[in-house]
Amino acid sequence: MSGKPLQALNSVQINAKSNGIIHTPAKAAVSKPEIHHHRRKQKLSSLCKTPPSVVRTRNGRGYHRGMFLGEGGFARCFQMKDESGKIYAAKTVAKASIKNEKTKTKLLSEIKIHKSMSHPNIVKFVDCFEDDVNVYILLEICPNHSLMDLLKSRKFVSEPEVRFFMTQIIGAVRYLHGRMVVHRDLKLGNVFFDPEMNLKIGDFGLATVLNPPYNKRYTICGTPNYIAPEVLGGKKTGHSYEVDIWAIGIMMYAMLFGKPPFQAKDVQVIYERIKRNEYRFPSDSSVSEQAVDLINMLLKHNPKSRPSLDDILQHPWFTSGPFPSRITTDSLKGTPSNFSMLTREESLINFENTKNHAGIGHDPTVPVEILTSDLHSERPKTLLPHSLSPDNNKSKYREIISPMGGNGNVNVKPYKSKLSSELNRVTYESKMVQLLNESLSRTLTNLKQIEDGTTANNVHNIDQVETPVLVSKWVDYSNKHGFAYQLTTGSIGVLFNSGYTVLKNPEYTKVCIIEPVVERGWDVHSMQPNDVPPFMERNVEIVDFFQKYMNAHLSDVANGADEDAPEAVFLRRYTRDDNYIMFEMSNGSYQFNFKDHHKYVLSQYGEYITHVSPAKKIETLPLEYVISQGNFLQYKDEYFDVKYEFLKHALREKIAM
Repeated sequence: MSGKPLQALNSVQINAKSNGIIHTPAKAAVSKPEIHHHRRKQKLSSLCKTPPSVVRTRNGRGYHRGMFLGEGGFARCFQMKDESGKIYAAKTVAKASIKNEKTKTKLLSEIKIHKSMSHPNIVKFVDCFEDDVNVYILLEICPNHSLMDLLKSRKFVSEPEVRFFMTQIIGAVRYLHGRMVVHRDLKLGNVFFDPEMNLKIGDFGLATVLNPPYNKRYTICGTPNYIAPEVLGGKKTGHSYEVDIWAIGIMMYAMLFGKPPFQAKDVQVIYERIKRNEYRFPSDSSVSEQAVDLINMLLKHNPKSRPSLDDILQHPWFTSGPFPSRITTDSLKGTPSNFSMLTREESLINFENTKNHAGIGHDPTVPVEILTSDLHSERPKTLLPHSLSPDNNKSKYREIISPMGGNGNVNVKPYKSKLSSELNRVTYESKMVQLLNESLSRTLTNLKQIEDGTTANNVHNIDQVETPVLVSKWVDYSNKHGFAYQLTTGSIGVLFNSGYTVLKNPEYTKVCIIEPVVERGWDVHSMQPNDVPPFMERNVEIVDFFQKYMNAHLSDVANGADEDAPEAVFLRRYTRDDNYIMFEMSNGSYQFNFKDHHKYVLSQYGEYITHVSPAKKIETLPLEYVISQGNFLQYKDEYFDVKYEFLKHALREKIAM
């Protein structure tokens, strides 16, 4: 086939019929792989009717249908051109193919997952809408075809190119896994080239969100050549994130050697080879031994023996040869000739830059959340609930980093109906700021007196100090719910955008609801889980969700938990800055997590200071002792004096806001 990229359509071409099937990235994007049996089933995509020449969304926006791009097992894909002339790929699913609630839920889950993604190496979700006969998923169009098209045209892909491609793929998959999503259909045909020849993973039709603590799925699904052995085990084994690691190994093998390692004409033969892990490397290949070694690691039969995504990038193969700074459209025609001119130093720099652009080293803080309520249609005759359609993706998924998180999407009734009016809300927020400022002022006054030696307190015994309650894990999900955190007591809390906090103790035998009130700022209501008011049950469910996510994906900032600490310590406010995140606690503590992984806590309104080293070593001392000595006793920070000045500046800045 031709390696020529797709061209923008003019007004005549936009409604012209295509001349046969067009092999574009969008064709693979709509494929829904199945486990093939001897008896072939009719493709559900055949039920999909050609959209009208102009498809109108619910808000009146019009999209002009363009060329037919291709079809998979469940959907067909067409070019769509908006009123400004921009072209998209529209994955089109026939409503007639959605025959039951299970199929509907599966489609809505795909939309929900894909819609929440924002990564430079994942196909961008644009919108979803429907008419009387079809559901449309509008995606960015990738005009330079897929990795499968590249391989068909070239027969083999060079190691420098594969290094670049693998790094971008791993960056995208690392992002998915960090958000509790397993793709389950990674293959060359589902990885596309954007106009700049960067790779984009698409087709989330088989993607799933894993729920701790089991983190397994049991459905047999995927494309035969790419299926991991544990998937074929079905309910006997279950599968998890490692299936995507296996698929990365299959793709690497296919690019370097021209075809997947277990390929055969008979699907059952493929499955038997996968089960026996029966594959070999061509003896006449010039592929490096290091590449072969990495593939062998990725294709370990036991999923627990496969390397992690970060471990893959540590393999010496990535730094053993040329690594290009970018891939150009020349690769669509043949192997570029300039790779051999790259020096080792240039290659190492290119590798680091590519990792950085792929988000490697930046951990996602927001998991994907699929709740049953998200998948229920709000109107019986409409397939898509309004929350998934249309046109509101940007506002829903941008990160909000204001201290109170702005107005969220969680509708929480006031516990005692004291914030039901806007006047009461303004009064409460004014009272809250007043209380926070009083705490800040008290702390700053103590710091000044300690520094001047005028404090009225007795000299503290450095051997009799208690470590304060720390925020040990956190997830900023203020674009939807609020700020979730775990304390070193083991308690899990969420500061909701509404101002409420729900805090559960480690054994989950008690729930604290911290209610914003006008007179006092906050009231704490402690109760048994069965006594939670009905209108707060949704919030408790969200706390449970974050608890599972943090236990599965985040590590503690400090070792150990202070189980004897008071239960009713909670987060009052947080502030995110380019250099730190600051937590203001209800007991007068201020915690600062710096970007260099040092953490400091001023506790008891500044009388004590705690240092948590990057190695998670904790030392708490009276502030007067640390100031007199110029540093901590056991776990020193060479920049303590700079950090201490930073803490004071941050406190003063907050009180001045």
